[in-house]
Parts: sequence; structure tokens; C-alpha cells
Amino acid sequence: MADVVAGLAVFGAVIAVGWLLVRTRAVPADADGVLTRVCFFAATPALLVTTLSRADLTAVLSRSTAVAVAAELTAIVSAWCLHRLVLRRPTAEATIGALASGYVNAANLGIPVAVLVLGDAATIAPILLLQLLVLTPATFTVLDAVTRRGNPSRLATLTVPLRNPLLWGVVAGTAANLGGVDLKEWGGGYPAQGLGMLGRVAVPLMMLALGMSLAGAPRPLRNPAPEEASPSPQGSPAQSARHGKDRQGQEPPAAEAGSEAHEIDTAGGRPPRVEEEPAHGARSTSQRGAGRLSGLWLAVGWKLAVMPGLAVVVGTAAGLSGGQLLAPVVTAALPTAQNVFMYASRYGAAKDLARDAVLLTTAGFVPVVLLAAALLH
Repeated sequence: MADVVAGLAVFGAVIAVGWLLVRTRAVPADADGVLTRVCFFAATPALLVTTLSRADLTAVLSRSTAVAVAAELTAIVSAWCLHRLVLRRPTAEATIGALASGYVNAANLGIPVAVLVLGDAATIAPILLLQLLVLTPATFTVLDAVTRRGNPSRLATLTVPLRNPLLWGVVAGTAANLGGVDLKEWGGGYPAQGLGMLGRVAVPLMMLALGMSLAGAPRPLRNPAPEEASPSPQGSPAQSARHGKDRQGQEPPAAEAGSEAHEIDTAGGRPPRVEEEPAHGARSTSQRGAGRLSGLWLAVGWKLAVMPGLAVVVGTAAGLSGGQLLAPVVTAALPTAQNVFMYASRYGAAKDLARDAVLLTTAGFVPVVLLAAALLH
């Protein structure tokens, strides 16, 4: 427990440094965007290659990681049913609500937390693969269909994960491991030295970027606006998150280093419009606002309480206990990923919910991790 607290204290101290750098204007307010891109395109892929190339893959593909995957899938599916059938949200909004309830920040926070709390970044690799290869294409398919987007470049959208550097970092590291390649002996050891240098800066850069983004994070809205804003078709999703103070306000706090939304194309003129209406007919503005606020608190509660609880139940049923059970519970407690806001912005659905869920779960996941460590470590 003391080790976990110490690790999280270091974690918080580096975040605080990033926050202070922006608040004291030592760096530009948008400096986190630059650090995030460095992590996304260079440092984090290098860390994944070096970590997975020497990892015990039998430990990575273990019951513990299977429990983490099962908990995430169960949380997302069950949350979708609640948002759609109980709160009666349109399919697009229910999809964003479900992702806000279970799609974890596996790269920007998952890797540092895995290193500091669990001692090994390799444990997050299966979750990254699940989100990049399964959840992201499935989300695009559903949102494309229900928003009647009709984008002729749908194939390019669905192949976004294949253009993600994190995916290829996982693939390269796993291939080197399975092929018995010792990176220190390959190419005279110089490539390994370069990858090692890049990988070592990944975690501190992620934490600094998170602190910088938190310096300008908005407060969650108490009374969500009655209508969702339409996403701007201009610029990258990262720019939309940083500068998209269109009708709704500002961006969520944590620009995820693993944001595959960097690659989403924004061609196509007028943004998509959600045409589906709730099944029970038109409602007043106050009713819609109350429904969205209920959706927000459902997503936050599901992410911070129900999903870790599912990991405990599934893990216990699988025979895990103590430290073995801690890994999937910590993974389940990770906050909602920035990607969810990117998708909400791209498709014009539940932007308020996605943005505020990222902020609230980022602020609230540390007590959950500490509680899990106290009970299971």
C-alpha cells in the first residue's frame, strides 16, 4: 500500500508541475498538445516496443488481463442498455454514454498508472488492442449508421486503428518477443538505445501534458445546454478539443496520448446531424437537460464504481485474489478516455456528457485506485 501511495504521489507531483507551468505562463497554454503528439507518435510507441519485446507474454495474456477485458466489455454493453432503454436516449447519445462509462484512458493514464502502481506497462497492451481493434471500429460503424453520415471515405475511417502508432508499437514489440529478437544485439544495439531513450520520457511527458491540460479545464456543467453543438468540420480533432469553444464551452482535461482520433478525416462539408429522436416523443428543454445530467452521473458512477466492481466480481469468479486481482481493478478504475469526446465532437452527439465525464472521472479515479490498493495489495 505504501508503494502505491508513493507512486501516486510522484504521479501527482509531476502533474502539478505541468499545471504550474501553464498557470505561471512559463509555457504556452496549448503546450500540452505538443507533448501529447510527441508521446503519441514517438515516445509511447517506443515504450511499448521495448517493454513488450522483453515481457513475459504468458503473464500479459493471463487470467488477469482477460478479466480486465471482460469487465470493460460488460461495462460498456450494460451501460448502453441503461442509456438507451432506461434513460431513453437516442442511439448515438447512448453509444457515447456507454463509451464514457467504460472506454478507459489506456495510453495517457493507463501506461503511467500501470508502471507506478503495477510495475509493468505491458499489462495495458491487451486493453489497447481491444479499444483500437474492436471498440473503435464498432463505434464508428454505429455512429455512421445512426447519424446518416453517408461519408464516402468510411473505409478510411474504419481503418483508423491501422494508422495508429500505438498499435504498431504493440505489434512490433510482440513480434520481437515471439521471434526471439534481442533489440540490444540488433543493429549494434543503437536502435535499442534510441528506443530506450524515447521510451523513458514517455511517462513524465504524459503526466506533464495532463497537468497542463488540467490548468485550463472547465467545470462540469450543472445545467447542460438543451441542444448539442455541431462539430466543426475544419481542423484536426485535437484542435477541436483544444480550440472548440463553439456553442458548448471548452475541451476536456486530458488529451490522451493514444488518441486514434488524430487520424479521423474531417472532410465532407456540413457535419453529421443526429436525426433520431427519443422513442417517447418530444420533451421540453428542461427535461432534456435533466436527462443529459442523469446520463452524465450514470456514466461517471458506472466508470468509477460499477466497472471496478465488475472487475472484482469477474476476477473473483476466475480465481484471482490479492495482487492478481489488483491489476484488472486498477485498469477498470482508469478514467474515461479523451477519445470519447473526440467521437462525440465528430458526430455531434452528447458532447457535454463526454467532456464532463472525462473531467470528473479523471479527478475521481485516484481515490478508487487507493481504495483498491488498500484492499487488495
